[in-house]
Amino acid sequence: MSWRDIARKDVHDASRSRTLWLLLGLLSVLSGGYAIAYASAGDGTFAGFVTGSVGLVDGFLPILGILLGYRSISDDRTDGSLLLSLSLPQSRREVLVGTAVGRTVTLLVPTLFGLSIAGLYAALRYGTTGAIAYPWFLFATALYGASFVAVAVALSASVTADRRITYGAVGGYLLLVGLWRPLSSFAVAFLHRFDTSLGTPDWALFLQLAEPGEAYARLLHAGFDIERANRYVGDGVPAFVDWWVALVILVGWITVPLLIGSRQLESGDL
Repeated sequence: MSWRDIARKDVHDASRSRTLWLLLGLLSVLSGGYAIAYASAGDGTFAGFVTGSVGLVDGFLPILGILLGYRSISDDRTDGSLLLSLSLPQSRREVLVGTAVGRTVTLLVPTLFGLSIAGLYAALRYGTTGAIAYPWFLFATALYGASFVAVAVALSASVTADRRITYGAVGGYLLLVGLWRPLSSFAVAFLHRFDTSLGTPDWALFLQLAEPGEAYARLLHAGFDIERANRYVGDGVPAFVDWWVALVILVGWITVPLLIGSRQLESGDL
């Protein structure tokens, strides 16, 4: 077996789960409901619809990604199925990669399906100005969701105790979604106590942009003129504010946690 077989099995198992179908229904209702409700809540343009969709995605995708991945390997380790899988000709790294790919597909299929239907409805209802960049929005959303799945799967591969896995998932969500910016601002404010001429150093700005949500917004700036993505736009901004750096950052949030998780899984006991 290879990581492809493991990913295929993971998706197949998920397709028989009521949770997946509930997820598909929930995301379709949320996306479609927003596209319909936007007529009374927004400015009636496709660009405004995308701006609102970004807020919707930013609210549900991180927590769903973590919920799908944070027990993906630890549960198999607990019930012994991981040991059984490794008795077949496959490595621990292939198990990790296959699990991460399977959980990512499980998350993104209903998400992108719901957003695609909503985008089609919005284009027909609010006009097609800006709609040509909608695939870029779907691509950036896929990377954003995959980054949280990768973090959660890596956590599941690295930690064995149930309580630590739960604490790690909650702490990871709070850090990556809510606390990243306050902590980086606190670090700058703390340093200013000792050097008032420091200003806002480039490293602090880069640290803020390294948050997955900020990288997601910066990546969207390549296709849409949304308010959050324009936060750092201006004359003389550093080169790392550009969208391609945001692309590298999101890819890094996918690959680096998986590399760490792979190393922990290969060196840990089963």
